[in-house]
Amino acid sequence: MNLAEVMQELADQLDTIAGLNAFGYPADTISPPAAMVDYPDGIEFDATYGRGSDTMVVPVYVAVGKASDRAARDTLGAYADGAGAKSVKQVLEAGAYEAFDTCRVSGAEFAVITVGAVDYLAAKFTVDITGPGE
Repeated sequence: MNLAEVMQELADQLDTIAGLNAFGYPADTISPPAAMVDYPDGIEFDATYGRGSDTMVVPVYVAVGKASDRAARDTLGAYADGAGAKSVKQVLEAGAYEAFDTCRVSGAEFAVITVGAVDYLAAKFTVDITGPGE
């Protein structure tokens, strides 16, 4: 799997969510709501016999606004929902990808992240990717 292609295809799929600005890399400035595909901690080669498949866990951040803003909480809730038009899980898992075979959003964590010296309420989605080893 090509890392750059995996990250960009995830961002392209997230960009289908109305009103969400998606980046296939950790952007240094954003206009929320925004999704950023981050680098995985690593790639596991040879997940199946004979270079059949490789795996990686790709973090995806969705930043929505000030943590103290109730509207930000409500906006983030729609992205963190397990289903629906703005559900990161539903949208990513429904994608048709060329750079990899399977995509599973296995969880989400919530935090305040800093992008370009600005703090945003955000969710970090854990995206499990499996693709061809060759």
